[in-house]
Amino acid sequence: MDTFDSSIEDWSIYVERFDQYCLANGIEDERKVAVLLSLMGAKTYNLLRSLIAPAKPADKTIEEITRTLKNHLNPAPLVIAERFRFYKRNQAKTESEYIADLRRLAEHCQFGEGLSDALRDRFVCGLHNESTQKRLLTEERLTLRRAVDIAVSVETAARDATELQGKQPAACWTHGGC
Repeated sequence: MDTFDSSIEDWSIYVERFDQYCLANGIEDERKVAVLLSLMGAKTYNLLRSLIAPAKPADKTIEEITRTLKNHLNPAPLVIAERFRFYKRNQAKTESEYIADLRRLAEHCQFGEGLSDALRDRFVCGLHNESTQKRLLTEERLTLRRAVDIAVSVETAARDATELQGKQPAACWTHGGC
């Protein structure tokens, strides 16, 4: 397992990976503090020492260590700011990557039961392909799953058609015309 690097991942994700590492390697609870302190790296260890001084990291529980670093490295986000980012997001990549980005952005938006509707609405509104948007807007009782399926199908069909059109003239000339 790598040392923690805040430029690569959030602390909460590192802790998830650490939990999986402990599970995969049969590390018992009483050894988790020592293993985490050994794996986190010098920069994170020094930060932790500063945050809990004068106490020593080895004297803390795994929960105290992870919570202390989480509160410092990943303070609770403001819901309004998270929703602002969510609603400003438009498609920049494929539809599949776009919905994955929206799901990630929605993580701290506290949509609750309305999450699926919020994802569907932002997905449709942020698509860059206007014809796909129009197609989705004609659907009665459009679900998020159906919206993504239709958009991905349209994207795939368009890509396949472009590839076929690009290859068709050469095939026609090779075989004596179409």
